[in-house]
Amino acid sequence: MSRSRICNKGRCHSGFQAFYEAGGVLSPTVRGDSVLRPYFLRVSWRGMSDDAERCCKGLEVRETVFGELLEKVAVKRLLGPVYRNWEPLIYHTLSHVLRHVDAPGFDSLLSDYIDFIHRPRDKRSLSFYLEFTEICINTILYWLFARKVSPLLVQKLLERTASFLGDRGNQLGLIWRTFTPVYNPSPLSGVTPLQFVAQNRQSDILKILLQYGILEREESPMSTVLIILFYPTSIGRVHDLESTQLIAEAKLCLSLCVRVMYRIHVAHIKAYIDFRRKPLISNWLDYIPVTRYQEPCELLHLCRMSIRSCLLTNSGLPRGISLLPLPKSLQNYLNLER
Repeated sequence: MSRSRICNKGRCHSGFQAFYEAGGVLSPTVRGDSVLRPYFLRVSWRGMSDDAERCCKGLEVRETVFGELLEKVAVKRLLGPVYRNWEPLIYHTLSHVLRHVDAPGFDSLLSDYIDFIHRPRDKRSLSFYLEFTEICINTILYWLFARKVSPLLVQKLLERTASFLGDRGNQLGLIWRTFTPVYNPSPLSGVTPLQFVAQNRQSDILKILLQYGILEREESPMSTVLIILFYPTSIGRVHDLESTQLIAEAKLCLSLCVRVMYRIHVAHIKAYIDFRRKPLISNWLDYIPVTRYQEPCELLHLCRMSIRSCLLTNSGLPRGISLLPLPKSLQNYLNLER
């Protein structure tokens, strides 16, 4: 969509205003209680003026959630200060889909997003396009990790974007992007999915992230261990049963991290304790093998790390593990099942 093409023609502005005022709306395709494929928003042209219809058709409206939502946002931007805050429109539109989405539906939504990103864009409107995609990414990650908390959907996200994990700057490498756990329509800062999962000790989702080599790609994997042990919680205000479950999840998270790290810097943990930081796991050292911080690392673990590193370089985690000519028990070991 050419931004200058819109802004340089007064007739386009009036056409968009006519479209908006005539009731051009975006609504999800719904049957019963489920939102169905193809998950695109249909633009209603009924009651529009000829000028408005020609303008919107000239902008090549895309039959995807993101393509048509981009057009809707463009309308609000053109209408001036009254519609300046267009970010909530993106959030509410995508939230309506994500709130009820299942695995096949989420797969369809990801297909729409990938198709949208692969479409050529006019460089003159690049800043607007990047701002738009940033809000979309923030909303998707927020719902996926903070609201839905579904290992199945996280697995689907990583499956569809696995080939982009090696490029942190790629807009399809969603797992590297930050999001705001408490929704903010203009995300200027936030946490990565790995950081958020560690903060909330979500062991089932953390395992999936680790299987795809997310922690092994981090420059400082030790920071994730410190988050698991020391990130503040409201544990003093919750029920004893919830406290027990939270500590159990933290122990599982710590044991998972141990499976993909050569060394655990115990001195860093003790330094935090010296500064009067209390770890969530009181006997944390019991969950770190002595071969990770004192004795030489066992050969079996070194082999696992070396093989995973080779697969990681070729974007082969975890799918490539099943292709190796190894017994199932060793494949499970490589895939962090034990």
